[in-house]
Amino acid sequence: MSNRWRRLEPLLNSWTHFESISRYPKFLRDEQGRVYLSGTVTGGKPSHGALPRSTICYLPEGFRPLYATHVPVASSSPTGKDEEAVPAILIVRPDGEVIAKNYDPGWLSLDGMMFFTTESE
Repeated sequence: MSNRWRRLEPLLNSWTHFESISRYPKFLRDEQGRVYLSGTVTGGKPSHGALPRSTICYLPEGFRPLYATHVPVASSSPTGKDEEAVPAILIVRPDGEVIAKNYDPGWLSLDGMMFFTTESE
């Protein structure tokens, strides 16, 4: 049954669980074929040249969108006095690649990412 949370593993490009009080990065597919991501990651390094763009992980087959999906998410500098939230884009591609774009590596939330694995007319 796919209707259970699974860990996003392995995390790539120096991404790790933010720990603190956040959920471990996970994903779930429901009975309607919707996939949800949740959790918080930190420390990612760019993986697409010098651009602030980094592959976080790859989703397994059966948990991938039919089309590239882009969702705005929150990211921030490391915890400290000057902490400031920075909007980022989370992208999931049909090959399962999960990408952070325009992010701050202090932390990045995966909460709110949802996409369909099927399409009905």
